[in-house]
Amino acid sequence: MAQKAHPTILRPINNLYQGCTHWDEPRFYFILTTIKKLIESCFLGTTHYLDKIKINRHLGLIFIEINIIHLHFRSKRRLKSRRYKENKIINKKQSWTIVACRLQTAIELIQKFTGTKKVTLRINRLKTYTRSVPKPARRQMAYFTKSFNHIKYDYARYGIQLMYLLIKNKANTSSLTRFLIQNICSRQRRKRHYQFLAYIKQGFQSLQEYKKIQGLKIQIKGRFTHKAKVRSRIWKYQMGQMPISQLNKTIKAEYEQTQTGYGSVGLKIWICN
Repeated sequence: MAQKAHPTILRPINNLYQGCTHWDEPRFYFILTTIKKLIESCFLGTTHYLDKIKINRHLGLIFIEINIIHLHFRSKRRLKSRRYKENKIINKKQSWTIVACRLQTAIELIQKFTGTKKVTLRINRLKTYTRSVPKPARRQMAYFTKSFNHIKYDYARYGIQLMYLLIKNKANTSSLTRFLIQNICSRQRRKRHYQFLAYIKQGFQSLQEYKKIQGLKIQIKGRFTHKAKVRSRIWKYQMGQMPISQLNKTIKAEYEQTQTGYGSVGLKIWICN
């Protein structure tokens, strides 16, 4: 029997470019990917996640529109202590101010790289808080979000907000991909990636009754374990239905590869709306 092509290859995908004119064909893909990498690098080390990006070029001008998800550690209605109010300026500088400065530098680099007259950047920022997650789901994840576990599970409050947006079809696969890669690579030395994967599984199970998507599938394969005998490992999680063989279904796919202390790791995410 002949080898079948992967069904996601045959599906129409939303390209980064949305305009009517474009650069020369050999340079077209290189310019778009470079612009995307420059903007993605602006959000590293912060609680902002790049959800979507659109690039348009017309008459020597470049228009870039990005959607950002801003995850907050503290709740909006929670009583703030005196120490938190004193350090409010420091905490604020570490989040949005750094991102804004990086984006301003990225715009100047894009203008020099492409040789255009003007680069316009439009930002749509979505703010989320822990209180936006339903209370029954927060109770099931209470162990991870306790204050005495903040150092050990510092990703707990951010992750539950991101998973809730993904379930509600308000976030894209790229934001979840960055969150998974960032935490899998940073927890190799102390072997805490097992706890992180258990947290992801428990989080999606607690939010399953609130989903507005048809299905979700996550697959992580590679050397992210400390065991010498079985170096390569596969971790899978699926929620709902994932009809990959049906071409009339809208499926968003994201493929990424990263490096850990033990080798390379591949990450695949499918979302069926």
